[in-house]
Order: sequence, then structure tokens, then C-alpha cells
Amino acid sequence: MTKPQKNNAGRLLSYTSYLAVDGYFMKKTFIAPVLGMGLQVITRLWQDANLQYIYKGPQHKGRGRRRPNGRKVNVKNIDKRRWKYCYQDDHIKVFELIAKSVTLNCIVKVVYLQNKASGGYTILSTDTDMEAGKIIRYYSLRFQIEFLIRDAKQHMELEECQAVSETKLYNHFNFSIMTVSLTKLACWASLPDKENTPFSMRSIKTWFYNKHLTENYFFKLRTGVEMQ
Repeated sequence: MTKPQKNNAGRLLSYTSYLAVDGYFMKKTFIAPVLGMGLQVITRLWQDANLQYIYKGPQHKGRGRRRPNGRKVNVKNIDKRRWKYCYQDDHIKVFELIAKSVTLNCIVKVVYLQNKASGGYTILSTDTDMEAGKIIRYYSLRFQIEFLIRDAKQHMELEECQAVSETKLYNHFNFSIMTVSLTKLACWASLPDKENTPFSMRSIKTWFYNKHLTENYFFKLRTGVEMQ
């Protein structure tokens, strides 16, 4: 965790106390400093995640260390007798479990999404009091940020600024991302069936380009201007 990222922790906490990240960041070297800043992490677990059940059975009497954890959790084939069933919809069944993350060395809440068509996968929240539905909803918001950056890179020249001034770079990045957001608001958010209509920045750019080209041709034909 770099110093500028640590310095921005206060700004993040003024908006939210949760940070949703890709499964690549499921590492103690990343999550431990983030937790130290006061943020809670939501991320996807690796397929070989090292989790242990919380042991609630009887402890041995006498001297010696008490048994804190139980057996390893198999996230590829969960034991539904030990997981709490939450809800289901047309596509998934949702289960949750409070477990010990050996990797992070802390207690976490794990949510298992069993997809009826393609198996399942697990996501994790370091906030053990967070509801499973809220964990899923927050994690899914991460994809909207990724799509925004992807469209800005592919269609709005996010990486094409050659300035070296911090202010100019800041303005360029913001204008690029803002353009995508305004385009989505103007051309997609108002659609009556937007839930069933994917947003495509490429299609919108093509439509406006063709519109401009057509209007230009008709203008020149109407006014008699020689066409190039």
C-alpha cells in the first residue's frame, strides 16, 4: 500500500467504509493495511482459499491451548449442513458462513453463490455483521467501475493525454470518464427497457458518426456545396 493511497483513505471513508476489489487482491499484504485504515474489504475468494470452520464443540479440560478452529472449508463443494441458507432467485442460491480465513488470520463472512447453470463461487467480506444480499450487491457494483474505465480507455482516449502537468492530467482523466457517464445517462439511462438493453459505447459513437455524416451529405446536396 503506497503512501498516496494511504493519504486518500480519509476521502474514501467520507463516502463509504467498504472497498470492493478483484480476487487478485485477496492477499494479506493488501487487505491488512486496508483494514488498518478503517475500511472493510469485499472480494472474491480463490478456488483454493484456505478457510476453517469456527469450532463450537466441547473443549478439553486441563492445561493447554483451547481448540479455536475446526476442519478446513471446501469452497468447491460446500457442506450445506454447516452453511446458512439465505435466499434464492431464478439463477442462484445463496448461502453464508462465518469462518476463519487462514490467509488473513481473521474471522470473515463468506457468501457462496450457487449458480444453477455453471456451478458456484464465493465472495468474502471482512465485516461479519454484513448481510449476504448486501455483500453481493456491493461486490457487483465493482463491475460498473470496471466497465466505465474500459469504455473510457477504448473510446474516450483516457490514456492518450501527453501532458505532464498534474492538473492537466487530472482534467483529462475526469473529462474522459465524465463523457462516458454523460453518454450513458443521455442515451441509455432513459430507455424504458434499459434492464434488457446492454450499454454499448461503440454503438453510440457509430450512431452519432453516421448521423453527422448523413446530415453533412444532405446539407451539401441541399446547398449545392461541392462534396469532397
